[in-house]
Amino acid sequence: MRTPISRLILVLLALTLVSGACTSTSVAVSSPDPTAVARDSATPCPSASLTATPTATPTAVPTAVPTPIPTATPTPVPTTAPTAKPAPVKTPAPAPVVTPAPPVPAPPIAGGALPKCQGVYEDVLTAHYAYSDWQTTLVDTIYMVPSSYAPPDLTSTGLPGGGSIRSLAKADLTSMANAAAAAGAPLQVASAYRSYATQVSTFNYWVNLSGRAAALLASARPGHSEHQLGLAIDFTSRGGAAPWTYADWATTAAGGWMAAHAWEYGWVISYPKGKSPSVTCYIYEPWHYRYVGRDEAAAIHASGLTTREYLWSQQ
Repeated sequence: MRTPISRLILVLLALTLVSGACTSTSVAVSSPDPTAVARDSATPCPSASLTATPTATPTAVPTAVPTPIPTATPTPVPTTAPTAKPAPVKTPAPAPVVTPAPPVPAPPIAGGALPKCQGVYEDVLTAHYAYSDWQTTLVDTIYMVPSSYAPPDLTSTGLPGGGSIRSLAKADLTSMANAAAAAGAPLQVASAYRSYATQVSTFNYWVNLSGRAAALLASARPGHSEHQLGLAIDFTSRGGAAPWTYADWATTAAGGWMAAHAWEYGWVISYPKGKSPSVTCYIYEPWHYRYVGRDEAAAIHASGLTTREYLWSQQ
């Protein structure tokens, strides 16, 4: 037999068990479906309020687009400024070795080569035609002096054969003639000063004798002759024939002496062998000498140039 207190304890115990069983089934199911119920209890509690709690739709988190990492631009390495090189130290040039100059230096040919002689016949007034320019007056197949050119100081040569010469050449002419005579080679004048008019006659004579082509090589046209300057003489042997009648007047005593010594007295041969007619434009004339003064004659002799080449360089 049970006591009331025992019954009460049993009732409470039963209620406790029943309550525990229901509590175990009151489980809310989280589901995306709001109508779904708990499916974990075999014995549902009638009094349990099973409210399905909808699961919150997760907010779509945008996929983070990776920000492209910019390629690192290499930091330019500063160009190293070139190291300034020290200015080169100029090495002093060695002192030139002075070569002993010849007694009289040979002047250069101005403006290049001398014009060719073949077919070159012009009438150009020479640059230095004043009477005071006598040392540098050039007359050849190109350059000429005016027809009125007639030196005012003409005087007698004082030698056998006569003729006239400029007074400024007289002293050296006399000295040369005396020296030649003392050496057993006395001189005589074949032709000295010739005026423009006289040269007209002389040139025409040779044209009539041998033709114009030959005359151009043996005689100067009027205005182009050194004889008109009063500074040229055609020499021959004293008492002998005209110098051009010899095979080579330079082989005579007088001609040989002149070839060796005339320059010492200021006289130079104008148309030497080996330079005629390609350089001088005239045939070889061992008898034709021009006075240029002792200093100029020494310069021409030392240079090896002809009178024409030498004077060309001074125009």
